Amino acid sequence: MKTLDEFNADRRKYYFDFQKAASEPRKNGIACPHCGKELLDSAPSVTLTSDPPQKNIHCENCDYRGFRIV
Repeated sequence: MKTLDEFNADRRKYYFDFQKAASEPRKNGIACPHCGKELLDSAPSVTLTSDPPQKNIHCENCDYRGFRIV
């Protein structure tokens, strides 16, 4: 049986690994308006509190940056 400290250490590792994976750029299926390549959500776990809510996007091919509505 694990101690409380061991259990908490395991959960912290899982939590931080999950947060890291959730914050890595991810393709979103939208074509770049400049070059036509697929755009990425820059920080998928972050939603801007604009009205309407938006996400930061970018293109790895041509360095386009912008926003998309959630």
